[in-house]
Amino acid sequence: MTDITINDRSLFDVEDVQDIPPVRQLTVESATSSDVDEFCLRYHYTTVGGSKLWRWGLYDGPVLYGVVAYNLPTRTVCESVFGPDQYANVWHMGRLVLADKAPPNSESRLIGGSMREIRRRYPDVWAVLTYAATDVGHIGYVYQATNAIYTGLAGDPVYFLDGDGGRHSTYLSGYVTDARAAAMGWTKHLGGPKHRYVYVLGSKTQRRHRLAALRLPQLPYPKQYAVEGIEIA
Repeated sequence: MTDITINDRSLFDVEDVQDIPPVRQLTVESATSSDVDEFCLRYHYTTVGGSKLWRWGLYDGPVLYGVVAYNLPTRTVCESVFGPDQYANVWHMGRLVLADKAPPNSESRLIGGSMREIRRRYPDVWAVLTYAATDVGHIGYVYQATNAIYTGLAGDPVYFLDGDGGRHSTYLSGYVTDARAAAMGWTKHLGGPKHRYVYVLGSKTQRRHRLAALRLPQLPYPKQYAVEGIEIA
């Protein structure tokens, strides 16, 4: 690789790419908060980056093809995974966003690469939660393809839209009250439950012990979900 630093990399290069590289050529490296915000604005249904304490991107040299961001959900959500004693060992994958031009299997490569970085840099992280929103037709097939454990439906169906149409969940953030939302000009909406998945991290031995401590149910993968009589494939 050349001496280009991460701050020199342009998000907009991906729109000008003519020859899409094979996914095996792409690498997972650190990304910036602005990377996540820009990719969400352009490619994610919420249009907002949300909380993004830890971030990685999928690169071909200086060209960014996707981003993944992790954060800490509420303590109640964390405690639901392994119990109160291990609440600090649980992260949440808040955003997984790929450019329209990203090659096939980019999601899997980005998830796998970022999980390896989490295991290497943050060995105290036992698990990562992630969700697929049923009200926008998401099932979570990419999580299934990367061997996440399906644990059923969860989440508060209420969400807020900000003045620019950005969507903010009330379930995972825990900080958006009705009064605060109204003061910011946000509007409240009824959505739907989310498909909840969990990745259990660690060595083979650690994963065995952590799976035994898992308090969430381990269920078959969903293939479709009916909302008010309408089937979402």
